[in-house]
Formats: sequence, C-alpha cells, structure tokens
Amino acid sequence: MPQVEDTRPSPDALLKLAAKQERGRLKLFLGAAPGVGKTYKMLVEAHNRKREGVNLAIGIIEHHGRDDTRHLITGLEIIPRRHVEYRGQTLKEMDLDAILKRKPKLVLVDELAHTNAEGVTHPKRWMDVRDILAAGIDVYSTMNVQHLESANDIVAKITGVRVQETVPDSVLDLADEVEIVDITTEELQRRLREGKVYPEEVAQRALANFFSEGNLTALRELALRRAAERVEQAMRSHMAEHGIEGPWEASDRVLACVDATPAAHLVVRRAKRLADRLRAPWEAVHVETPDSERAPTRERDTLLGTFRLAEELGAKTCSLSGGDAIEEILAYARDQNVTHLVVGAASRPLWIELFRGSMIRRLVRSAGDIAIEITPREEKRAGVILRETLRAPPLREPGAYIGASIFVAIATAFAVAIDTAIKLPNISLVFVLAVIAAAIRYGMAVSIFAAIISALAYNFFLTEPYYTFQIADPSNVWAVFFFLAIGVAVSGVAARARAQAVIARKQARQSGDLETFARDLVGMEDEAEIAGRAAETAARLLFARVVVLTMQHGMLEPIAEAPGPEFLGADDLAAAKWSFEQRREAGRGSDTLHGARWLFLPVPGERGFVGVIGVRPQDEAARLDPEQRRVLDLVAAQAGVALDRARFQHEAADARVEAESERLKGTLLSSVSHDLRTPLSSIRSAIESLKRYGDKHDAATRNELLDTAETEVRKLSRFVENLLDMSRIDAGVVRVRKEPVEVSTLVESALDRVRTPLQSKVLSRDVSTGLPHVLIDPALAETAIANVLENAAKYAPPGSTVLVRAYRKDHAVTVEIVDEGPGFPAGALPGLFNKFSRGVEGDGRPPGTGLGLAIAKGFIEAQGGSIDAQNRSDRSGAVVRLHFPIEA
Repeated sequence: MPQVEDTRPSPDALLKLAAKQERGRLKLFLGAAPGVGKTYKMLVEAHNRKREGVNLAIGIIEHHGRDDTRHLITGLEIIPRRHVEYRGQTLKEMDLDAILKRKPKLVLVDELAHTNAEGVTHPKRWMDVRDILAAGIDVYSTMNVQHLESANDIVAKITGVRVQETVPDSVLDLADEVEIVDITTEELQRRLREGKVYPEEVAQRALANFFSEGNLTALRELALRRAAERVEQAMRSHMAEHGIEGPWEASDRVLACVDATPAAHLVVRRAKRLADRLRAPWEAVHVETPDSERAPTRERDTLLGTFRLAEELGAKTCSLSGGDAIEEILAYARDQNVTHLVVGAASRPLWIELFRGSMIRRLVRSAGDIAIEITPREEKRAGVILRETLRAPPLREPGAYIGASIFVAIATAFAVAIDTAIKLPNISLVFVLAVIAAAIRYGMAVSIFAAIISALAYNFFLTEPYYTFQIADPSNVWAVFFFLAIGVAVSGVAARARAQAVIARKQARQSGDLETFARDLVGMEDEAEIAGRAAETAARLLFARVVVLTMQHGMLEPIAEAPGPEFLGADDLAAAKWSFEQRREAGRGSDTLHGARWLFLPVPGERGFVGVIGVRPQDEAARLDPEQRRVLDLVAAQAGVALDRARFQHEAADARVEAESERLKGTLLSSVSHDLRTPLSSIRSAIESLKRYGDKHDAATRNELLDTAETEVRKLSRFVENLLDMSRIDAGVVRVRKEPVEVSTLVESALDRVRTPLQSKVLSRDVSTGLPHVLIDPALAETAIANVLENAAKYAPPGSTVLVRAYRKDHAVTVEIVDEGPGFPAGALPGLFNKFSRGVEGDGRPPGTGLGLAIAKGFIEAQGGSIDAQNRSDRSGAVVRLHFPIEA
C-alpha cells in the first residue's frame, strides 16, 4: 500500500497543471545581451507557426531600424498601437484591449521588461502579458537576462550598469518554455562594429563598456545558468505531475541534514566541499520534531549559527516540521530531486540506539537511489545524553513539579479510598493516570518525576507495612520496580504525543493566521493599513515587536508598528537603510550592523523591493529560529505584493488624474480660444467701424454696432463668470447664505438675466405664486436656473417654445425647464453634468464651454438640492429639473 501511495501524482502539482491548462502558454526567448537576435528568432518562429495554420498577430515589435528584422515583420498581421498623450507628446504603446478583443491564438510581444507610458492600463509590459495569458492567448516574448530582478545586482557588479527596467523572477517561472538565443562573443562584437545593433558612434562606446569581452562572457554564463535552473524546475514539475519517484540524476543536487549540535558545522562544510566537487547546488535542512520543541535556547542558537554558516557558504536553508525526521527529510529530498545526502554520524551510545532505533540505518534503508555520505563526529558520553533526553524544566519554575505532585496526590487519595472499600490486585494502575496527565500537561521530565513519586506513594500507602517505605513481601519489590518502568515508558509516549499535538496546534494557528492575513490583504488599498496588518500578524506569530518601514518622500520611514509604538535609534535606522539598499538582512543576529536592537529584512514586491520589516523578540536574549524566519519571510512576501499593488493603484490613479487634467486643460484652452475670439472679434469690428466711419454711419447703424458690442461684452462677462464659478466649486469655497425665497420671484430674476438669448424663442411660464417658500441662497439658485435656461436657448431652434414651470413634490419644489431642441444624444446623460461636457455632438453645435450644467449642479448641491435631466417622451427636446428644499 505505501508503494502505491508513493507513485501517485502530487496534488499540488496537479492543481498547478490544471491552472496552466486554463491560461495561454508563454514562450520566452532569453538572451545574454542586446543584439543576439531574440526578436529575429521570435519572428522566424512566428512565420513557421503561421505556415502551420496558427492564427497569430503582432502585439508589438521593436525592430530598432534593423533591416533583417523589419523584413520579417512583412506578412504578419499587426495590431495597431495605442496612442497615449503624455506631457505634450504622443507615445505609441501596445494596445492590450485591442489584443483581447481580437483574441488570436498567438500574439508576439517584444521587450517584456518595457515600462509603459503613464495612462496605460499597467505600468509594465509583463503585466499586460499576464492579462493576455489569463485570457487564454499564447504569447511569444523576448527578454535579456539582465532584466531579471534577482540578477540585477549581479549584472551591476559585472558591467557597472544597474538596469532600471526589471522583471520579477516569478514571470520566468510562469514561462512554459524558455529558449536561449545565443551567439559567440566575437560574433556579437562584430555585429556591433557593423552597426547592426546600435549606430556607429554608440556602438564604439558600447564595445568599450557594456559589450566588453569579459562582460559578455559573464552574461552568457548567467543566461545559461538561469535557463538550466528553469529546465531543472520543469523536470521536477514533470516528476511531481506524473508521480515519478526521484531522484533523476540529470544533474547533481546536495542536501545537508543538520541538527542543533555543534557537530552540524562539520556536516555543512562537508556538504559544501561535495557540492563544489560535483559543481552542484546544495541546501541545508533541519526538521523540527517533538524533541526539538523542548530544546534549550543554547541549542537553538547553535542551529541558527549552523544555518548562517550554510548561507555564507552559498547554500539555501529550509526548516521542516513533522513527527518523523527521516520521513520529512526523504520526502523533501525526493521533491527537490536530491542526489546526495550528507548527514552526521550517530552520536548516541549503542544502548540508546537499541532503545530508540538508529536513524542512520533507517535513512540508509529508505533512501533508495540517493547517495548518503556520513560525516563522523565526536561521540557523546552516556551521562550527557541522559541529561539532554530528560531536559528537566528550570527549578526556578517549580509550577510543573507542583502540578505533577497534585496529580499524584489526587491519584493516591483515590487509590486509598478504593483499597479501603475493595481490595484490588491492580490498584497501581490508578497512578498511571497521574503519570499520563503529568506527561501530557508538562512533558517527559516532569512525568518521570511523577512516576517516581507515584511509586513511592504506592509503596508508602498501599503496600505492607503501611505508612513506611519498607517492603515486607519481596514480590512487592518487583511490583514497585515494574510500576516505575511502566510509568517511565508511558510518560515518554505521552510526552511525545503531547509534543506532536503542540506542533500540530502551532502549525494550525500559523496557517490560520497566515490565511486570514492573506484574505484581509485582498481588499486593502492603503499602504499604512497593509503595513499595520502585516506588523500585527508577524508580532502575533513570532511573539515579537515588529515595525514596517517604506520609502516616503525619498526616505525610509516607519509606517506601522505592533503591538504598540516603537522608537528606532540611529543604529536601527542605519541597519534598516542598509538592508533596503543592499537587499539583505541586517541588524541584530546578522553579520551586518549587529549592534542594532532590531533584525531587518527587505520586503520584496512584484516590481522590486518596497521596504523593510524589523523584528525584535520579546525576550531580549532570544533570536529567530529557522521556522520563525520562514514565517517572517511569508508575511514579508505577501505584504510586499500587497504594498506594491497599492502603490501601483495610487500611481495609476495619479496618472488618470493627470491625464484627465491634461484633457480638461486642452478642452478649456480650446473653448477659451473659441469663445473669447468670437465676441472679441465682433467687439473689435464694431469699435473699428465706429472709429473709422462713425461720421458716415446713420444713427440706426451706430446704435446697431453699439448693441452688438454690448451684447458681446455681456457674453464675455458671462463666460468669465462661468469660469470663476467653476473654480469656486472645484476649490470647495462656495459660500451658501440660505434664506426663504418665493419661487416665482426666483424664476423671474433668472429670466431677466437671459432675456437676450431667449428673444428668438416663445417663452411659456407655469409658476404659481402659491408655492411654499424654498430655503436657498438666492444668488446661487438664480445662477443655476439661468444657466439651464441659457443652455435651452442655445439648442432650441428659433420660434420654438421654452417652458418654465414649478410644482411641489414631496419636501421640495421642482423647477422644470422644457425645450424643443434636439435633446441629449444616446449615452450622454451619465456624464451630462461633468465639466466641459457638451450635450450635442458634431460640428454644428452652438458655441459654449460645457460648464453651464456643471455649475448648476455644483450650486444646487451646495444648497442641499439636486438636479437631473432626461429627453422628452412626447417629441424631441430636453427636460432639466432643479429640486430645491422647502423651508421648514
């Protein structure tokens, strides 16, 4: 039965496979440097797929003026790019919406690491690709290895140039296929000299710097290593998906199994030498078992030192947890396709091995094809091992021993009562319950103490002669001895079960808290709220004080603390800054700035590191163990993604606001240039005519010219008033002075302001003087009604009727303005009251700024009223209703 279980596919692997099948496939053409031919290779592959009948299109291709690449674009469908207006420039970006609408089987997206212009859906092109894949569309894309986030520092050291546009490593993991596009260093340099990569003057500088022979060789090796890691990961996924038990020795991999003893350093060094000899990656792993849960602080510090040594020597470290260390190690080794295990020799005496079993023998029997190397170490004395096995609680905390004594006292009283009433031969079993209770509650050492005092109590109260420790019957000596042995054995089993239950509860609590944390982050958009939730979760799980720092206005500043406010000294802030800049841990317990009181770790996001998280255990002498580090890394990773997402949303919102501001600015300038030019031209013409030919004009002509100038001046005045009113509304400085006003008087005042525009219309009124007074600001309400009337006058044809009527509805008086114009176009109503919104489309619309209805809405709502609009149902025309609150 166990063999059948071992050949089953991994459930996690099957879930990942199912998720992959639901999305498109990503093929990445990875190069070591610009000019190796990634785009060319991608286009050649696209033409091959097209000949196979695949429906494909080009999302975006950057040919950089290279004729051979431009020639390959011919014959492939190109989805038009999107035009983005940014700071007076028109930029062309890939149109994500057009690709999703077109939905080809395959789309080509060049330069995966490209940063999009502001105003585009996503700030990075790889995010666009992620949406395309989610829509079920396959993608071919290109990228150079220096754009990988994890390789950024390495490339900077090699070339002296830090690449600004980076792609998270998770995007490389997302790729279903990675193809290395590689040419020799000499060939690439020759292409540079021939001007096939950059213009001649740029190429000469590049050859002397980034494209030097040493740099290119190192970059080629880096690209090949990344591709090899990706291939190995694909192999492990294949094994997990098909239930294949490893290892497959396609490449060597070394695993060092360490414990909390000083001899573990020998294991780490031996594993390092073996990995160097095999030129293989290696890891160091430790298993948290019920026994290690009771380890003293000294041993935990030793384990931390071992992990730090492994990391310094280039290993990855991992902490596992489980009841059986051998099973956990072998399961992890097979999952990671490990080929060599390095373990320490048994340090326990033979009698302990016979009693508890040999871990080395079990490992050798169960390892299968995994090679095992055993590192010798110093053998411990039996007395030392016995002390470590018992591990009694500190005497300064006697509560456990007192509790165990109470359990034994209760069992003794119960046993004496039973023995007095009924003579039972196996009355000693009552004390076994006390021993089990002590083991479950306090652990093995205290349960052995309970077994000893239970044996003494049994001898004192229940064996003859009573109330003395003497034993008259020799058979009772063996009874007491076997009772003590059974008590010790039972205490060991119960203590182990207790430790396993403690581990299970701890893991369940951690999993529950982490799940709740991840679920809470989904709806959060505020950085401080996200950081605060992360700090609270980490503080609760690690029993420590936690602080989160992010970049604010160019400086690293705390934005969240838990469980309460914290003060960071100069050393702490220096460690935090170093950790953020170098992307490594710093501070307490680390190798850098260890004088700080806090340990700081960088917080990774999707687009780079977003801050640091600092931890300070409640116990000043304690340090984070490997399991706590794993939990902290999980919290930091989830918080980093959420912080990055929130920052992106703020940036996108700012970009939308800026784009809208640019649009409104352009609309305003266009409107101002038109609406100022027309009346100014009329005024100038009238004045020039009067000035030059005033004595030749008759009185009627002069009056007509003066009337024209006066009318246009009124238009200009009205135009300026509208701009000032809109600026007051935007600034939130509209002052409202409410007073009771009669509706008929209000309507007449508004009509007087727009007599001239309404001259060519038939004006109809239906306003009763018996309506209740409304509580409003007369000036603001009059302006709002006048704006609506002027709007009706603009769009209603000459000779048509404009109806103004008022009536009471519920607790408001409604002023309704009805015209016989063309009405509002379909789809215009939702944005009708926005700034610069014009109700009629086309070149024939009358002049105007599109501010009248927006001002009316702002003034009405400032007084507690409302406004709405619709088209007439009986004929063409518009209806606008203004609702004013009635005086109480």
